Amino acid sequence: MKYKFLVLFLAISANLFAWRPQARAVVIDTVCNASWQSMILTADKFCYQFQACPDSLFDWAYLGLGEAAPPEPTPAEGNATTADAPKKTKASRDAIQLRYKDRMYDAKNKTGDVAIDIYILGVRWWKDQHLGTKYVLSRPAKAKFPLTAKMTATYSGSILEGGTFIVRVEPINDHQTRVHYEFGLVFGKMLSSFISDETWNNAIEWRFATILENLVEHAETGTVLPKQRGPRL
Repeated sequence: MKYKFLVLFLAISANLFAWRPQARAVVIDTVCNASWQSMILTADKFCYQFQACPDSLFDWAYLGLGEAAPPEPTPAEGNATTADAPKKTKASRDAIQLRYKDRMYDAKNKTGDVAIDIYILGVRWWKDQHLGTKYVLSRPAKAKFPLTAKMTATYSGSILEGGTFIVRVEPINDHQTRVHYEFGLVFGKMLSSFISDETWNNAIEWRFATILENLVEHAETGTVLPKQRGPRL
């Protein structure tokens, strides 16, 4: 009887692991109201800082990715308590946090290596993992466009298997650019079992979309203004 229960448990566990995909991506096509040069320079800046000085991205590309703090009570709400404030749900919290440590960057080959600690829902799961990256700017052999900025990432541990960042640009006119954006991750088999559709939609997907919004804003205006966002329920 115990043996049958164990077999049934393993079968159910295997089905759960297989049910949730390892590869997930955000794919967006949009129009940037700036020249293609401005957009590709912004993508280039993002990739360089991601490889060489990732903390710098929090000043512009990662603005708006955090959860907003509960609002302070107004004078008219003098007896309001923290119980009245919106709360983060499990799905809306930071599902994955990469805390950067040592960094190495090869400017000639545009490769990078960053040592990181990986936190899942606020708990450190892995220490001193390595994130390796390679950046390439390319275009078709016999055409100037589309021009593609592509950064690929590999991970030393089993929590993630890899990632891809792509910004592909093609001018519409001197002041508008067609932009194709992809940001994808391949989760390790174990981690993928924890990334439900709800967690992906509420904790991860919208953040990758916000990065594109920030890139476009930077290309159009030269800066990115802080964003106020409430918790996603």
